[in-house]
Amino acid sequence: MTFSVNDNLTGERSAGDTGAKPDLAGIIAAELFTALKLNSKAHYYVAYSGGVDSSVLLHCMTRLRSHYGFELTALHVSHNLQAESVAWAEHCTRVCEQLDVTCKQTALNLDSSAEASARTARYHWFSEQVEPGAVLMTAHHQQDRAETLLFNLMRGAGSTGLSSLRAKRAFQGATLVRPMLGQTLSQIIDYAKRYRLQWVEDPSNDDQAYSRNEIRHQVIPSLEAFRSDAIQNIARAAANLEQENGLLREIAICDLVEVSEHPKHPLDQSHALCVAEISHLSPARQANLLRFWLRSLDLHSPSRRFLATLMLAIDEPPTSTAVLQEGGQQFRFYKGFMYVMPAREPEPPFTTVDWSNLEQPIGLFHNKLRVDSTQKLRELVLHERAANLKLAARAQLSNPQALQGHSLNLKKWMQDIGVPPWRRQSVPLLTVSKPGRDVVLAPVDQQIQTDWVSLECPI
Repeated sequence: MTFSVNDNLTGERSAGDTGAKPDLAGIIAAELFTALKLNSKAHYYVAYSGGVDSSVLLHCMTRLRSHYGFELTALHVSHNLQAESVAWAEHCTRVCEQLDVTCKQTALNLDSSAEASARTARYHWFSEQVEPGAVLMTAHHQQDRAETLLFNLMRGAGSTGLSSLRAKRAFQGATLVRPMLGQTLSQIIDYAKRYRLQWVEDPSNDDQAYSRNEIRHQVIPSLEAFRSDAIQNIARAAANLEQENGLLREIAICDLVEVSEHPKHPLDQSHALCVAEISHLSPARQANLLRFWLRSLDLHSPSRRFLATLMLAIDEPPTSTAVLQEGGQQFRFYKGFMYVMPAREPEPPFTTVDWSNLEQPIGLFHNKLRVDSTQKLRELVLHERAANLKLAARAQLSNPQALQGHSLNLKKWMQDIGVPPWRRQSVPLLTVSKPGRDVVLAPVDQQIQTDWVSLECPI
């Protein structure tokens, strides 16, 4: 474990410092409260690894706290991938104590040492710590932004991937910001030495088995040898792409406002978009809208090839039984809508539920769907005093009949009223049970209007 030049953690500047250098804390304040327009009274969280960049960010925020009075918390994650993990956690605790900063810590037991797995687990824990309206800060700097652009460029990413280190974005009801993207690594190290901070060095940053580290140690030096301002210009290009990508998001939002959607369905966990209403858009705007819609649902972003497949399906919808699949998601098309849902085994048949008290709603699918009776249903039950009301799956009904008394072809009936074929075996059917027959009133499906029940999906 390597530390900096000394162990002074109080924020005192080194002897002989004239203070002529630009103050990084002031630059960060301008970025947070002017450029990013954040609330200076919000609760600020710093993702604190103990490295030099996050140590500098935390120190700057403690200085700003004394001026603005916001609440400040450090979040430290031990990935347990290095022998020094325990010592690093102790170091972070000690630094936070001396800076009078609350420090929350966790230790992860990862199944994989892959960088993506560690990042996913880390941000999942962050999401559990920050409350709505708070601000989560990471200490990514100019070189990080350039490395990310180069890394994603080698993967053939589009504008979203090339601008993935955005200065500000929504994060689980909070806001995630990176206020040091304009700062070079040398400027950050100069600040740390100027204020005699203490930090740790992660030896894995030198392991070139990781693609990002190979870019850092092989590609970046070559680019800087070719052109001294290479990193600055690459980071500027990423910032320009972020701005352009923001315009694409605004276009997608404007387009999406005009398109019908179905909210998440409690039975198959599907979301649905009326793709028939986007057929008039150009292919580029269709693709932009689909990417934005899927990202807004926190779903898998489709590859270029699969996105082309989806767009062909929009032009010429496949059969309702066809399934397109990528990234753990299934895509189905039915009556002008594209449905996306987790790829998994079909739902088991719905278990019959007796509804004896119409004054009490019924909670279905782990209470994700609440079923209330309507006045019309109450009047029917009052008239049919000998009948029992129940919710049952198609397979559990015997001799189904319509209310008018004739036999009912359930398959054709559900097709006519718009129940997607993959739900027809499992969707609950509201029935009045009489001796020897079941009178089917309506499907209990949140996406189908009915006179018999009122449906609500609790948040």
